[in-house]
Amino acid sequence: MLEFRNAGLDYGARRVLHGVDLEVAPGERWGLLGSSGAGKSSLLRMAAGITAPTSGHCVSRCRHPVLLFQEPRLLPWRRVRENIEIPLRAAGLSRDEARERCDRWLGKVDLSASAQAWPGELSGGMAQRAALARCFALEPDLLLLDEPFSALDPALRASLSELCSVYVRETGAALICSSHHPHELLRMVDRCLLIENGRLHRYDIDPDSPANARGHIAEQLHSRLLEQEPVRP
Repeated sequence: MLEFRNAGLDYGARRVLHGVDLEVAPGERWGLLGSSGAGKSSLLRMAAGITAPTSGHCVSRCRHPVLLFQEPRLLPWRRVRENIEIPLRAAGLSRDEARERCDRWLGKVDLSASAQAWPGELSGGMAQRAALARCFALEPDLLLLDEPFSALDPALRASLSELCSVYVRETGAALICSSHHPHELLRMVDRCLLIENGRLHRYDIDPDSPANARGHIAEQLHSRLLEQEPVRP
């Protein structure tokens, strides 16, 4: 579905990622951790086909990859319904098909009552739910999440994370999600990547492992993240 082959990415003289070898298969759920500026967003943008590697290769056989950013990025001059239906119409769906799919996903994220609202009338959590509904409505086979829930409260983060996991289980789509919260991330993924000095370190999580085993891995990852943070005077 998605394969990185010794992929690297430079921004000018700065090497952000190098030697990236990774294969993502349908139905797999990958977590992505790293300090700010480590290259998480860059990796997701390469996976989405937005950014090309400066060395090596990124080969995608995905039909509909979708990238959800930390900011909802809703069109402020369009109502919530239109924000979801416009991409569907652009993808070739009829007006009736787009409306049916929009209604279905607004219901799943509990925003049916806000279909005619303007984005500026939504809370931060509601706006991100609308953005998530827009992603799901496109029926992606690769769901890329760039810390989309980091600004939300823990209960809402857990709810939306579970919705993403359910989507993957029901559709067979693949998922790559970046986060600053190892404990929460490991509850929704079965493989995790830590970016350190531009390289990927892989952690596999047994889906049948008890919660305390996942918690131990999460603590290890949390400690590694703290080691990456710069020391402030």
